[in-house]
Amino acid sequence: MTYLKSARQEIFNTEEFDHRWLDEDIQTLYREDRRVATVFTLFATISIFVSALGLFGLSLFDIRQRYREIAIRKVNGAQLRNLYSILFRKYIWVIGGATLLTVPLSYYLIYIYTRDFIVKAPVSIFIYLIAILVVAGISLGTLFWQVNKATRINPATIMKAE
Repeated sequence: MTYLKSARQEIFNTEEFDHRWLDEDIQTLYREDRRVATVFTLFATISIFVSALGLFGLSLFDIRQRYREIAIRKVNGAQLRNLYSILFRKYIWVIGGATLLTVPLSYYLIYIYTRDFIVKAPVSIFIYLIAILVVAGISLGTLFWQVNKATRINPATIMKAE
């Protein structure tokens, strides 16, 4: 730096020497992008949490309405795995249908959004697989808790209450 200061003074005959490091310039350029990414991540987390709460409420309502059916099936000798398959079947179809609808739609929307970009990041199948696994894990975890609670009920107390 002292060499650069002396060379500038020798060439331009001035004392002022202003310098900046490239990594500092890059950090200031991307500071706003990092802030926007943080906000998007926060809102995505909140929306995932709200949708999980919605799924929890919907499954609670649906399974509560089927308590009598569950009790009758248990009295007639249904095993736990049969009850799990009956109660999960509806939700598996919904998750599968939503996946079949959203994967091509999201790929098309990403294509439309990035068609004018000169440099494009590749859209990998792993992005979709990770998203599907996260959504299925949250959904099936919520449902498993509700279905497990419903299959452990005593049929006699349900029949007395109904």
